[in-house]
Amino acid sequence: MAQGAMNNMLRFAYSYQDEPRSFDGPLFPTVDILQDGAVYANFGADLFTAGNLRQTKVFTITDEFNWNVGINKFMAGFQYEHTKAINGYMLGGAGYYVYSSWSDFVNDETPKAFAITHSNSPDMSQFLAELKFQQYSLYLQDEVSVSENFKVTGGLRFELPTYPSLKNNYNEEFAKLDFGGQHYSTDQLPGAKVSVSPRVGFNWDITGDRKYVLRGGTGLFVGRMPFVWLISAVGNSGVGQTTYYYTDAATAQYKPHFHANRDEILKDLYGGQTHSKVELPKDPTIIDKDLKMPSTWKTSLALDMRLPGDVNFTLEGIYSRDYNPVVITNRGYELQEAKLTLSPNDVRDTYKIYNSGRNVYLLENWKKGAYYYSISAQLRKNFDFGLDLSFAYTHSKSRSYSDGIGDQVTSAYKTNTYSVNGINEHELGYGTYVAPDRILATIGYKKEYGKHFATSVSLLYEGMQMGYSGSWGYSRYSYTFSSNVVGDAGANSLLYIPATREELDSWKFSDAASYPAKEQRDDFWNYINQDKYLKNRKGKYAERGGAVMPWHHQVDFKLNQDFYLNVGGKCNLLQVGVDIKNLPNLLNNSWGLYKQVINSSLLQYKNGEFTMNKNAGETLTSTYRDFQSFKSTYSVQFSVRYIFN
Repeated sequence: MAQGAMNNMLRFAYSYQDEPRSFDGPLFPTVDILQDGAVYANFGADLFTAGNLRQTKVFTITDEFNWNVGINKFMAGFQYEHTKAINGYMLGGAGYYVYSSWSDFVNDETPKAFAITHSNSPDMSQFLAELKFQQYSLYLQDEVSVSENFKVTGGLRFELPTYPSLKNNYNEEFAKLDFGGQHYSTDQLPGAKVSVSPRVGFNWDITGDRKYVLRGGTGLFVGRMPFVWLISAVGNSGVGQTTYYYTDAATAQYKPHFHANRDEILKDLYGGQTHSKVELPKDPTIIDKDLKMPSTWKTSLALDMRLPGDVNFTLEGIYSRDYNPVVITNRGYELQEAKLTLSPNDVRDTYKIYNSGRNVYLLENWKKGAYYYSISAQLRKNFDFGLDLSFAYTHSKSRSYSDGIGDQVTSAYKTNTYSVNGINEHELGYGTYVAPDRILATIGYKKEYGKHFATSVSLLYEGMQMGYSGSWGYSRYSYTFSSNVVGDAGANSLLYIPATREELDSWKFSDAASYPAKEQRDDFWNYINQDKYLKNRKGKYAERGGAVMPWHHQVDFKLNQDFYLNVGGKCNLLQVGVDIKNLPNLLNNSWGLYKQVINSSLLQYKNGEFTMNKNAGETLTSTYRDFQSFKSTYSVQFSVRYIFN
């Protein structure tokens, strides 16, 4: 833009995201039939599919004004964003039955567990939770050309989020409940608060010929939390819909017989009629009145160099720290004065649910402490005859309060949130999705010939710590008990690792003839000593995400054959290709396999006794096995593309 010139750009944007879920056939309950405690038979609709809907409508207006004055390039902008989120979520919307045996099912005995979610409207039409969100943003920026080789950019962004009232979402009976002197309302929302985000960056061409370039920046960036968490304050309030469930038939208020029709289930539950009464919610989501959107202070510094032989080299460091991270605290549980002593060196906090018997999932901000950093180095070389080479290495580390897994608040609260003293303590752990080390190397070659053809071939190598715990892929994992021992109805509790074999003698193990206590102690100690992580944590608690997966090495192959076509005086491209993922596994079925943790829940703790777990009746003697899954195997994809010029 010319000196002294000004311009203004006004943009309107609208996006609509629709994610419905559906199934074939009529509505039918989900049924699990157990045998010896494990699922023996399953039939019916998926538990989470009936009534599952997610829609997001976003309307944005952006106005930006630019003005050049001397060495300054000014920009001022304003943005208005309106978001309307609609969510349909009905846990067991068609009914969910769990039977202890096939005999119990065919003889119509009382289910071991049961769940259903239904609308509270008189006609039983599905309830859809809605939430509207607005944000006003004002931002200012100045790019200063200090010299031809050095530029500095500074900026300031102001954001004001607002939440329209949650109409008709007040559950009066729930507001009366007392949780240790605290009362919560299902329609409370945070007030409008302005956030201020300063940022500055620079780019320095040290020699003036782009041979050495130093660049970097630092600034505060405000993010978003999942809207599905916010909107669950509506769906879980008990006003628009009711979720009834039990996991213990002996204490259940309603115990229905099996019915294939949802209306018949409800009539059985509620004495011959369907149900439209507002009930106390069991798992409400409460939004803290002082809640702020999470933000991150991010800093980066990089050096780009052109080395002898036209080799490009980049060294970059990134550090970010979280401010106002959003966590989920269950205020339905009270911290007890009494401690739980599992062993002389393992004493923990304990929790008890309040008399109301309700969970209260509170969305609130937590203290700063979570962070991420990485250091990366990359080499790249492009040859004139068509050969391209690159090599990159990244070392990184992340500490977080959770992995952010779970699109529903109830699952996000307890999924991978392993802890020592309970989830409400929000202990820092490692991000299980961040590999400590990653190597990426590529080699590619392209040859054009005959004026109308080109062939390109490439190999991609990726090496990093990555494996599987169960059927989920992680770079890190946790060693836990096979249950929660502190009583907060959360994730499994982290293990304490004894300092010596003698210390284990003070632990009370179950003493069965089939697996004597001394043998269990010996097996546990032997497992610790063969495990790379545990043998270095003796006398300490296991950390969430503390154990690192073994290296996984993968090589992918790509071949493209190009045909240049002259169509209407323009050169179009017909490309035929083949991609082979995990080439080594194609060559040898024992190569390229991921490793899987055999069992990361090593101990049970029940009725004051430890029990060493086994795997399929076999003593645990090693940490990993080959992961025999489609995720470990090779795959071949053929492709045909036509590219217009």
